[in-house]
Amino acid sequence: MMLFFLLALVALAAIALLLWTIRAPRVWPLAMMILAVVAMPLRASAATLDTFLTAATPGLLEMIGLVIAAIIAWGTKKAREKWGIEIEANYREGLQSALLTGARLALARQLTGSAAIQIILDHVRDVGAPDAVRHFDLDAGTLTNLAEAKLEQVKFQATKNGLELANTMKDRAF
Repeated sequence: MMLFFLLALVALAAIALLLWTIRAPRVWPLAMMILAVVAMPLRASAATLDTFLTAATPGLLEMIGLVIAAIIAWGTKKAREKWGIEIEANYREGLQSALLTGARLALARQLTGSAAIQIILDHVRDVGAPDAVRHFDLDAGTLTNLAEAKLEQVKFQATKNGLELANTMKDRAF
C-alpha cells in the first residue's frame, strides 16, 4: 500500500511540475530536471512496479466499473427525461386530437348539449385516446370540461369558417 501512495505522490508531483511549466515557461529546464530525478527510482524498481500493478489491477478494475456504472446511470436519466417528455407530449396530442374528432363528429351529427358531450366522451374513452385518459388519470368531470371546451372551439371555428365562406361568396357575386 505504501508503494501505491508513493507512486500517487510522484504522479501528483509530475502534474504539478507540468502545470508550473505551463504558467512560467522560463522554469521549464528546472522542472524537467526535477521530474527526471523523481522518475529515476521508478526505472530502477521495475520489478516492484510489476508487483504494484498486479496488486492494483483488481482495485483499478473496480474503479473503472464504478465509472462505467455512473456513466450508464447518467445516460439512463437523460434518456428518461428526454423520452418521458416526448411520451407525455404524444399522449397530450392524442387526447387533443380525439377531443377534436369527437367534437367534429357531434357537430356533423348536429348534436347539442349533453348528447354532443356524451358522443365526444365516448369517442375519447373508447376509440380516440383511452391510453391518454389512463396516463393522465382523468376523471369524468375533467373529461367533461375538456369536451365542452373543445365543442365550443369547434362550433366557433365552424361559425368563423361559415362567415368567411359567405363573405367570399358575397364578394364574388359583386
